[in-house]
Amino acid sequence: MTNALANVIIVASLLAAAYSLVSSLRDRPMDYWHLGALGVLEALLIAQAVLGFVKLGGGEGPAESATFVGYLLGVLLIPAAGAGWGLLERTRWGPGVIVVACLSVAVMIERMRQIWEGTVA
Repeated sequence: MTNALANVIIVASLLAAAYSLVSSLRDRPMDYWHLGALGVLEALLIAQAVLGFVKLGGGEGPAESATFVGYLLGVLLIPAAGAGWGLLERTRWGPGVIVVACLSVAVMIERMRQIWEGTVA
């Protein structure tokens, strides 16, 4: 797990969540900017997954590698699911779904960092 990339992912997901929240409050449906933000977020998550698997293959990583791999693969599904659901919901709640998805990504990345560093509470 790369801390710099994790920080970039968290910032990107929080910015996408903020933009989606503003759209939802303005009663706007999902648009191409939302899809673009989710696409960038997904690309960053794929890069994190590749780096995570490379480091795990190189002998680095947490003692609970199965839990880490579960988070690593599970977080990849969230932006795609949010985009699909947001496209289907053509009301203000489409961007609302994206807010929840982006906040979930930020929380999962922070949890992955805790697992990686061994500071699991």
